[in-house]
Amino acid sequence: MKTPIASVLFALLLSGCAALPSPDAPLDVSAPLSGTAILGEPVDLAQLPDRDLLSLTPEIRQQLARIAPHRSPDARLAGLIRAFDEQAFHVNYEADATLTAAETFDQQRGNCLAFTLMMVAMARELGADAYFNEVDVPPVWSSEEEQTFVVYRHINMVSENRRGRRVVDFNLEAYDPLYDQRRLDDREAFAQYYSNRGVELMQEGDVEGAFLHLRKAVGLKPGSADLWANLGALYSRAGHRAEAEASYRQALLLNTGHLVSISNLERLYRAEGKIQLADAYAARARYHRERNPYFLYYQAREAYEQGEYEVAKKQIKRALRQYEDDHRFHFLMGLTSLRLGDVDKSRESLRLAFSLTDTDGARAAYLRKLQYLKDEGLASQ
Repeated sequence: MKTPIASVLFALLLSGCAALPSPDAPLDVSAPLSGTAILGEPVDLAQLPDRDLLSLTPEIRQQLARIAPHRSPDARLAGLIRAFDEQAFHVNYEADATLTAAETFDQQRGNCLAFTLMMVAMARELGADAYFNEVDVPPVWSSEEEQTFVVYRHINMVSENRRGRRVVDFNLEAYDPLYDQRRLDDREAFAQYYSNRGVELMQEGDVEGAFLHLRKAVGLKPGSADLWANLGALYSRAGHRAEAEASYRQALLLNTGHLVSISNLERLYRAEGKIQLADAYAARARYHRERNPYFLYYQAREAYEQGEYEVAKKQIKRALRQYEDDHRFHFLMGLTSLRLGDVDKSRESLRLAFSLTDTDGARAAYLRKLQYLKDEGLASQ
């Protein structure tokens, strides 16, 4: 249920050091914003896409009008959610289908952002409070190369009333309230729509269309390092290194620890033969990775799967020192401790893991793993 915000990155080996550009140095971003390198001339802002993302067709409104017409807005929203649960309305998940609210409903497909656009539009049509909610999903490292990762952002809908907070998610069973999340205003959500569409068009080879959408996104939310990194990725893929460098450096001005931009600058400088500068960015990327609890968790999980339980324990302890509120960390510590024969520590960690999650999916996965260990004769009765 996640939509990619930044492309896959590769950080290479380290050697030497060099001074990095000062984060306070003046930065001219007029070139990447103009689009001249891609379009052949400066972009006319009137060319930028401007879609009504929350509009609903008369047919959709007619269907919504039949849902508990004489009830309160909250009761009508509950009725809409039941209609989806009972398959009266249906949307198939497609990761690369960033659609408007009306398109999502009519085509019965979309990713989490498309689904949320549709639900926010429909909830508001029913008179209910509804807003966009961004869930900060941890980065995912590749199982093939530890320096490779993908950054995601997940969006769902939240509706609040005097009785509490209702979360509407494409897959509520997998939704984990543990992750940091924040309310987005419509402008920020729309920026993510245009950025997602830009990434999709970039992957399809439509460089001009991708630029117009990414430029629209940056214009809506110029303070987002993620959006500048995506613009840099487009320029890099199109072979315009100066514009890519400026975009990545702007991202770092906004977020000095933005690992996506750090890693991409390292790759860019290495490709240009600026080895000392590339090595400096590689060292900076390693510094941030090795202080990221999710990277440490990845290393611990890899060590566990290879039977290196002492290494796994060391890395998961480091991850827990950085962040102790993720149930997955405690569950892995529980499994590792069990493999090392420390039953008391295993019980304590597993108890913490179960106490930190209330999602059925995670609990079911944990129980399956424990049953497997029990069948192996490792888990206590």
